[in-house]
Amino acid sequence: MSRKRQGSHSSKPKRMSVAAMILLDVLAIGIGLVVFALFHHVLPTYFGFGVKKSEPVVLATLPPQPAVSLEPTAAPAQSEGTETEEAEPTPEPTPTRVYSGVWGEKFADKFTEGEVIQTENSYRSENVSVTVERVVEDRLVYYVADVYVSDLKYLGTAFAHGEGNGDFRSGLAEIDAMAKRVNAIVAICGDHYHGRQEGLIVRNGVLYQETPFQDVCVLYTDGRMETMTRDELDIEAVKAAGVWQAWSFGPGLLDAEGHAKTFGDHQANVMGINPQNPRSAIGYYEPGHYCLVEIEGNRAGCFIGSYGLTLSEMGTLFEQMGCKCAYNLDGGRSAAIAWMGERINVNYGRTLSDIIYVTDTPVESEG
Repeated sequence: MSRKRQGSHSSKPKRMSVAAMILLDVLAIGIGLVVFALFHHVLPTYFGFGVKKSEPVVLATLPPQPAVSLEPTAAPAQSEGTETEEAEPTPEPTPTRVYSGVWGEKFADKFTEGEVIQTENSYRSENVSVTVERVVEDRLVYYVADVYVSDLKYLGTAFAHGEGNGDFRSGLAEIDAMAKRVNAIVAICGDHYHGRQEGLIVRNGVLYQETPFQDVCVLYTDGRMETMTRDELDIEAVKAAGVWQAWSFGPGLLDAEGHAKTFGDHQANVMGINPQNPRSAIGYYEPGHYCLVEIEGNRAGCFIGSYGLTLSEMGTLFEQMGCKCAYNLDGGRSAAIAWMGERINVNYGRTLSDIIYVTDTPVESEG
């Protein structure tokens, strides 16, 4: 008698469906991207893992100003035995004005001869002249700080907690606290270097990082300011030229002739921030003359009738103001401006990593 084969009717393993395989592949890729982002962006930024703890390098210092002698000139001596007629009394000479800094004489009408003159929206001394204006237009509100400095040591930048070391990424703070700490007359938010690993970072002549990013803005020790794209940036040439500040956010808003650039969402240096937003930016007229601008917008439920500006509209504003160069800084909920240590714009509920400010107290290096 023949025996039946055992197991001849046992079921074979079922194959996974194509849809399930695709779903698992997508899930695996997603998990991989999340892990990559976690270890490449989030942890290094907020906990310092993998961040190079290099020491800051001093690239440039501002030249000291020559001392001016105020001693009166001695009168010529009379020869003995020489009879002289009684001379008319010599009138007291008019005191010679002593100018502060590199551009004190150039902008003499903007500065005082030593006294401080302060109003609700202006501040003048022998070193600085700042006027802040709140502009209200149709569906737009913004602040413009017109700034003259006699020397770059009165135009500075500061980190949230003043760290000038390898851990300079640590910490965020309100603009009010930072402005008070550095005796700022006026201050706006900076480039939010805290949120990325890339970018050329030079603050008050000290180099903290030199990784290329997108558009960069450089303020040189001679007072010139220019913006460059990633392709145009030659870091070694910038360092050799004497750089006082370098910011990495952008984009640059004006071309070489001072005309507004146009932007599209597809551009790498726009990063999806082109729609109307609250914004902060810095503008340049000539060495010693700058402006700080904050645009109000509709963010975090804080709507005051201002819709903000697109990047192209921002460029047009700076062109109309007559700037030769302008640069977009961090904006959105980070947009902020403080006057005399107090925020004057809408608080969108975000703390900052750094500020740009004007002071009557000479800036000391963060390094």
